Amino acid sequence: MADIAEIIKQINDNKELMAQIAKADPTQAKELFKKANIDVSESDIKMVQAAVADGKLDLGDIKNLAGGLFKK
Repeated sequence: MADIAEIIKQINDNKELMAQIAKADPTQAKELFKKANIDVSESDIKMVQAAVADGKLDLGDIKNLAGGLFKK
């Protein structure tokens, strides 16, 4: 599993890319990540999509997401 928070930080400045990823199916999202030179598994893509779905992700959300991953 990749570091979801790190992936989100990499795409956070590109609002258009975040919007495209949020709306894409997993295969399309994987291609978008590939074009951005980010290697992501399909399970990680789903978590990133859930995190960016509202388009209002901030650093607090990233910390909460990262914290949730480590509680498992």
